[in-house]
Amino acid sequence: MDARYGRRTPRRWILPIVATFGIAAIVVWAAWTAFQPRPVRAVLWGYEVQSEHRVKVILDVYRPEPLAVRCTVYAQAADHAEVGRRTIDVPPGSAEKTRVRAYLVTERRAVNGVLHDCQPHR
Repeated sequence: MDARYGRRTPRRWILPIVATFGIAAIVVWAAWTAFQPRPVRAVLWGYEVQSEHRVKVILDVYRPEPLAVRCTVYAQAADHAEVGRRTIDVPPGSAEKTRVRAYLVTERRAVNGVLHDCQPHR
């Protein structure tokens, strides 16, 4: 058969080229991920229902750079209805972790405070 049709040689160059492109793609993705700005992160540290119409919410805001942050918090009643909401502006600061206290006015008695989100703000 080899004399009649010729012998087909295996292509040994395909595997190294595919491996090289795969490794290059992984390196590019890792570099792109590493150099992305780190996001702002916030944690609800605690809350205190102070009266029928007032809730204190305490947040820990973590930011990698001294940038301004805008956080939204809300209070919930026993039936899970939102009874108060507030947006808090955290000014730029040099500390990576900042503790923020906010007071929410509610339309009726709340049972908890909830952190909705925190985003960098310009």
